[in-house]
Formats: sequence, C-alpha cells, structure tokens
Amino acid sequence: MSTGHRRRTALGALGLVVALLVLALAHAGSALVVSKPVPQPEAIVSLASHEWERLPAAAQLAARFPRAAVVLTVPREVTKYNCHDCGNRVHRLELAGVAKERVRLVPLEEGGTYGEALAVRRFLEMAGMRRVLVVTSPYHTRRSLATFATVMTPVGVQVGIEPAAASSHANPSWWWALPDDRAYVPYEWAAIVYYGVFHGVLS
Repeated sequence: MSTGHRRRTALGALGLVVALLVLALAHAGSALVVSKPVPQPEAIVSLASHEWERLPAAAQLAARFPRAAVVLTVPREVTKYNCHDCGNRVHRLELAGVAKERVRLVPLEEGGTYGEALAVRRFLEMAGMRRVLVVTSPYHTRRSLATFATVMTPVGVQVGIEPAAASSHANPSWWWALPDDRAYVPYEWAAIVYYGVFHGVLS
C-alpha cells in the first residue's frame, strides 16, 4: 500500500469519526427527551423544581385525568436548586384549576430523582395505586423514566412519562445554540452515567 493511499485511508477514517461525533452531538439533546403514556394514571407526579415548566403540564394532565391524585415531592432540606418555588406549588396548581384536595405532598428521605422515585413508590404502595405518570422537564425525561421504572417495576407499578414541552424553553434540536441548554444537556448525560454506575439505572 502506497503512502498516499494510507494517508487517504487515514483521513477517510478520521472524517468518519468526526462525522459520527457531530451527528451524536447534534442529537444529544433530542435523545434525552422521551415520552411514554400510561392508561388512566392514578397519580400524576410533578417532580420538584423547575415549577414554571412542570406545574402547567401537571395541571393540564390533571384536567385530562380528573380522578388522578396530583403528587408533589418535598425535599428534606428545601433550596432554590432542588425545589425552586416549593411553598407556592399548591397555590399555583389551584390557580391552574387543580383542586387543593387532589394534591398530595410526599416527603423525601433521599435526594435526587432516585430519592423521588423511592418516596413516590412508598406513597403508591400505601395508597394501593398501580399506575403513575411522571411530569418533568424535557431533558430530564429519559433519566426520570429509567429511574422510576427501575424502582417501580419490582412492585408492579406501571410508569409513564410526560415532558413539559409546551411550557419549556428547551430546544432539543438546537440545544448547542442556547446557554441554558448547553449546560443542561451535558449535565443530564453525566447524570445518566452516574445513575447507571451507582443506582443500576439503565437509560
């Protein structure tokens, strides 16, 4: 094989690798966004924080499924990062048409999405519920669905996921063009790896 042929082969291989990396990066945002319906959910769970995105979507789902309880998780130590507007969430749901009597506050014993899944599982088991629909930010849906499915499947609970897309500014197809998305997308992929290693959650 001539030197020129080897150089062309190496450049072709490098070009292929670069093209695959660009393709992977281009789809890194959209690959995080998943949805999965669940028939007649008995509970609609709006995960803590990002209330401006998640609560409007939860209220819309509550209107679609009027028999479902609306569940809000409550961190042990509330901060602006893990529950941005914790104290006003019930009121915000009321303003959106959700009766206060439908809302259930579920305290967490552990932090993070995994802790939320464990707390919701305890609530569902005590309430005798078997179908849950989780509402969260678009980029958070893949990890949330995988986490809740990992925690709920052993106890026979069906899990669905709904991205709060209509009330979110996320743009998965152009995530690299927006500062918030450029921070959120790499964070989520790192969190997916972390959850796989430390919680056995496979996304």
